[in-house]
Amino acid sequence: MLNETCMFVEPFGYTVAHYICTSLSVPMYGLAFYILIFKSPSHFNNYRNYLISHIFSGLLLEVHMGTIWKVTVVLPIPIMCSNNFIAEYAPIVFQFLPICLIYTGTSILALFVYRMEAVIVHRSEKSRIRKCIVYLKYLFFVSIVVVLAFTVLIYPDLKYQKDYKLKMEQRFGTFQPYMWCDNCFFFNFDSILFQWFFRVAAVAVVLGTTSATLALFQTIKCINSVNIQLSAKTKTIHRNFLVSLVIAAVIHGACILIPLAGFLWAITLVISLSQFPYFPYILTMIIQEHGAASTITMFMTNNLLRKTLLRMFLIPQLSSSTQSQNLQSTTMS
Repeated sequence: MLNETCMFVEPFGYTVAHYICTSLSVPMYGLAFYILIFKSPSHFNNYRNYLISHIFSGLLLEVHMGTIWKVTVVLPIPIMCSNNFIAEYAPIVFQFLPICLIYTGTSILALFVYRMEAVIVHRSEKSRIRKCIVYLKYLFFVSIVVVLAFTVLIYPDLKYQKDYKLKMEQRFGTFQPYMWCDNCFFFNFDSILFQWFFRVAAVAVVLGTTSATLALFQTIKCINSVNIQLSAKTKTIHRNFLVSLVIAAVIHGACILIPLAGFLWAITLVISLSQFPYFPYILTMIIQEHGAASTITMFMTNNLLRKTLLRMFLIPQLSSSTQSQNLQSTTMS
């Protein structure tokens, strides 16, 4: 059990913001699942299942970061501290974060590959790019298995950090008492295992991103091809689905990379928590809530999902026009 010196106080404003975001995002996730499961047209089922899996990954990440782990990065010291009922098991809880991120990345890749296959099925010739995407996808799966193995192996480097914390204290200055507890830990880059963990994770990111990008280009190429047997209206529907997916993927990337860049910037410039008390909390919340932002964007930019949502709550007369669109889109889902 952690003693009282291991607890720290979060800014009141962040606590309020956290509860507000949670009270908004949880019903939003519930509404998204309800629409996809019960209100989507039957021919949309295959793509719908991929969307449900992807949206669930965002909910899982939010629950993990905001409730189970409840992490705080205490700038300018790059130490991660947990402040909840299972804080003493913070190193173990952290190990579920790579699983959540892998789940999110895998679901995004699956969506891009599905959109490619939905279009390319109308072409008779085989594509070298398509084969390359398949090979890269399998390499990506192999890399994430290795990442998961290293996630387990780095536990001792997360749990036992007394010597490493002494080294970090000499670099960053005197630690607060709670930073010496098990609920706070560093990424121990003195460890060879930890270095390899990040290297393999970087390889997995490159493989996944490359696969998704190639699938995107191949889909665009097929849609614009004069040889493909699709009507102009069906091509428009494909383009809308693809644009919606790309925007959602960009939100995922930006809401992860920008906060990480913010943390590095703050550490480099030695910005203390007392100078900008909400800065690390805001960056953490961006990562935590980006799944909800991506889901909202997907529903707003995908014509079929948006019209289904409006038909439920605002504009019942859209029913006939949406049904007409559904008949045209049977071939693309």
